[in-house]
Amino acid sequence: MNRDKNSAPNLEVVYSTLDKAAASSFFIPVFEEEKKLDPNFSDLNKASGGALSRILETGENSGKFKEFSIVYLANHPVSRVILVGVGKRKEFTINKFRGAAARAARIARRSKSPDLALPVGSLASLDPEESGLAAAEGIILGLYRYGKFKSEQTASKNHQEESEFKHNEDENHSLRKVHLVISGEKELEFARKGWEKGKILADAANCVRDLVNEPPNIMVPAFFAEQAKMATKHLGIEIQVLEKDEIEKMGMGGILSVGKGSANPPRLVILKYQGDPKSKFTLGFVGKGVTFDSGGISIKPSENMHTMTSDMAGAAACLGALKAIAELKLPVNILSVLPLAENLPDGKAYKPGDIVKMYSGKTVEIINTDAEGRMLLGDALSYITKTLKVDAVVDLATLTGGVVVALGQTVSGVFSSSEPFFQMLMKAAEKSSEKFWPLPLFEEYGMQMKGSLADLKNSGGRYGAPCTAAAFLKEFVGETPWLHLDIAGTAYMEADKMAYQQNPYLPKNGATGIGVRTLVHLAEELSQKMNSLIQKKEVLVES
Repeated sequence: MNRDKNSAPNLEVVYSTLDKAAASSFFIPVFEEEKKLDPNFSDLNKASGGALSRILETGENSGKFKEFSIVYLANHPVSRVILVGVGKRKEFTINKFRGAAARAARIARRSKSPDLALPVGSLASLDPEESGLAAAEGIILGLYRYGKFKSEQTASKNHQEESEFKHNEDENHSLRKVHLVISGEKELEFARKGWEKGKILADAANCVRDLVNEPPNIMVPAFFAEQAKMATKHLGIEIQVLEKDEIEKMGMGGILSVGKGSANPPRLVILKYQGDPKSKFTLGFVGKGVTFDSGGISIKPSENMHTMTSDMAGAAACLGALKAIAELKLPVNILSVLPLAENLPDGKAYKPGDIVKMYSGKTVEIINTDAEGRMLLGDALSYITKTLKVDAVVDLATLTGGVVVALGQTVSGVFSSSEPFFQMLMKAAEKSSEKFWPLPLFEEYGMQMKGSLADLKNSGGRYGAPCTAAAFLKEFVGETPWLHLDIAGTAYMEADKMAYQQNPYLPKNGATGIGVRTLVHLAEELSQKMNSLIQKKEVLVES
């Protein structure tokens, strides 16, 4: 992939104590309604002639979340101190620290600073490992910008000639180094462990952002499949890419139907990671990979159709998560199935009224060709549960506009056939600070998806759309514990800035990389419970 002049840099990291931290910019978190400077930073305050403490005493910086002040120091190794509000101490969370670190990194970049120091661990009133991880995520995610196709850029080689799958980096970026400031040696290893893990997670999410931000004339099924090969190179991940003829032989009518109207044929990517070969438990990832969605014959309105290249964000997130899991060498087994197709209108395109036979053998009456994601997922879910036989499965999909109406652009919807599995997801989401909310799967929603001419229909209408779509998918997972994450509102930011305001490490516009970090934490949670899962499969099955 091309290197992007505006993207987050590949940062060098050093670990320092307060007396040895000599970065050009120094970030200090400030709590709301606390008018005294933390005594740990008294030397910097002295160097500022007391300016730091005066800013707090006068209320010039009240400590409200994201509020910032810059104080310049003369004749001191630290050129500027960046005070960033983190809100009230009783409401202080690791996510507030993550967001403040992102804010400080952006301010340092704007100031042309070559390096930034920030306190972690006890100096930031946090656990050293957690704060090291959050610092990496906040800074690396926060510095991300996608400007690959800006006219001032002159890339040395075409993206298709790039031999590595990695996030676009800027070799001439101003901010090149981060100093993690710790209280002493006892916090060093914890902070280092946290940073290294956070860097892997943030880099994986940024790779996903790059994929989702690719324009649709480049991001076609074959291109995505090639990127998957690059992502898995040298990571011990087996990959198989099936082309149209092979998909047809397998009887995957759902994938084939959606891709019929495009000159770019569909693909099916199958990925296998064995982090614990002795284990008999395997987790499945399935991601919706519609590389562009025009709606097909049931064509969408032209307004905002340009964002429909993001309809493969679920597949991209699964790929990014698997990449991070392999880099972290988590002791867990993962199988991932990524169905890829482009949904366009054409004389060969599938039509309302068609009846399609799915991989499972069930037939589906097509009501709306814009309800295409569930057709891909239906085949992929049947394949991963019926043929590959995973023990639990998660699917991610930008599936319905209805979930955006219900939950907005800050929260993703969750449907589950297993309460214990759902609770594991919520625990993982708490670690990533990605927001998910449970939605119902009542029997009535399934009845709404029964076909009159076929077993099922692919649309139950506007009312309860996220729920009826989930009920459709449930028909293809059998008894396998299953989670469906509808990320239609959170995968791509355009108009609603609320998520950015609360989480400054998210972009104001474009792909967010949602789901990557949560999936990794979920896999980690499952790996820690692997023995009990092997001995007692019903751990994930509702009693």
